[in-house]
Amino acid sequence: MEGRNIPPFITLTAAMIACVICIFRKASLFSTLKIVLIVMILFYIIGRIVQKILVKIDHDAEEAALQRQREEQEKAARELEESELNEQNKNADSEKKINGAEQNAENGSSLN
Repeated sequence: MEGRNIPPFITLTAAMIACVICIFRKASLFSTLKIVLIVMILFYIIGRIVQKILVKIDHDAEEAALQRQREEQEKAARELEESELNEQNKNADSEKKINGAEQNAENGSSLN
């Protein structure tokens, strides 16, 4: 999120509200222009601050999501590696049992 429309939106909204208030108070044109100019400057600054805060929050959230994704990928890779090691150990154990059984069979037949 860039948020580049935030300062103008806040500024124009505040200026519109200031104009409506000046109209209802029946302020002179010069005083209305001064008030609207001051309001626009102040609220533009406020809008820029809000924009920076929102962009930073969005950036931090994206970084956190990427970090979680990396951690999940690493966890999945470790689990896959462990399952492959377990499978290899099972295969090695079964081969040892087969070899042991064959040797026992050979030893048993040579004794007879």
